[in-house]
Amino acid sequence: MPYLEINRKDIIFDPKVQTYCVSSNFQCPSYGHSWTCPPVAPYLEGGVSHYQKFFLIYIQFDLKSYIEGKKKNYPRRSEESIRNTFFMKNLLRDKLEKEIFQFLNEHQDLLGEKLILWDGFCRICFNKKDKGCNYDSGIPCRYPNKKRYSMEAVGIDVTITVKNLNLAIEWPPINHIYRFSLVCFK
Repeated sequence: MPYLEINRKDIIFDPKVQTYCVSSNFQCPSYGHSWTCPPVAPYLEGGVSHYQKFFLIYIQFDLKSYIEGKKKNYPRRSEESIRNTFFMKNLLRDKLEKEIFQFLNEHQDLLGEKLILWDGFCRICFNKKDKGCNYDSGIPCRYPNKKRYSMEAVGIDVTITVKNLNLAIEWPPINHIYRFSLVCFK
């Protein structure tokens, strides 16, 4: 399970990151439609400072091998369509979530008050019963104690943070796709 223990100073915050979800080049479909996404997600630079131990948990997905495998199975599919990460999002999120829970299980000595910043939008309400976030209805969050903020949603510049930690992130992804989460303990 890949993870790094990092220092608070290694976590790069920038309020501009919260605006990346909506720009002339890109509009995240969750922006303005989720209790855990900008513009309502809190900027947590001060909040994170109250924690003492920080662990960057990540997965590295071998995109090159994935493309080669898909091309063998679907020779008529273009590399561009195979590279479309939309089709891999659930696979990658599920792998990262599994890594987070495995990390927490293996580090029970650190359990106590914690903050977990996940990858992507909160999916707690995306089930058969709830059928998605109720933000647009104006009703308060169904599960306020289970909200899952992403690192970017709270203002962390993930790209700069991981590059400063000498992780070989590729943006845009060429050979590997990375997904990151931050676990903070008091």
